[in-house]
Amino acid sequence: MNSPKSVQGNLIRYAVFIVGYLMVIGAKELCANSSKLHIWDLILFAVVTVMTFLLYVYRFKREQRYFEKVNKVSLLDNIKVTLWLSFLIFFLRGLVSYLQVNQYINSYTFQLTYAKHESVSMFWFLIFAQGLVLPFLQVFLAEGFLFNYLFRDNVGSVAIFGIVFSGLIFSLVNFQLNVPVFLFDMVFGLIFAWAYLYSQNIVMPLYLAILNGLLMVMLV
Repeated sequence: MNSPKSVQGNLIRYAVFIVGYLMVIGAKELCANSSKLHIWDLILFAVVTVMTFLLYVYRFKREQRYFEKVNKVSLLDNIKVTLWLSFLIFFLRGLVSYLQVNQYINSYTFQLTYAKHESVSMFWFLIFAQGLVLPFLQVFLAEGFLFNYLFRDNVGSVAIFGIVFSGLIFSLVNFQLNVPVFLFDMVFGLIFAWAYLYSQNIVMPLYLAILNGLLMVMLV
């Protein structure tokens, strides 16, 4: 049951990971929906975030021992791929921002919340929470653990289905119900999933997801 090959164990673990993620989301919303940031809300967010962060990293590293060793591609091993993916994230994030400014698609929920309580402290909180913390956890949910549990077979059809399913999961964990925004989030998820399979390294999708998250906040 402790092995990633255990279906029952995987379901239980993934449920626990989702609960941890939802707790972080809840603590973040508690902070962001206040007229000003309160120290106890920030402490709660920090505690829940650290606990969930450590759980994810510990479990992911532990599970990697059950799989055969592969040659991982770092961000600098193929700098052209890293730069092209970075440019793609910049372009898509700029496109989304343009469409939002011109009211072709809806804003993200956190953008609407920030508009109500706009302040320097709230901006930096969102940079940390929405730009760094959530993308980090989302990659583990939508790529790391998901591929560990469901899409480990080295088959083309499995990889394609895994990428699509991963993109869907990534979009779902962003909780954006507006269809155009949901589809854009899914596209970002597809990019992160492809980067994970290409590099066989969680670092590359983490970098891309955090880049996307930071741009999303800065282009509010």
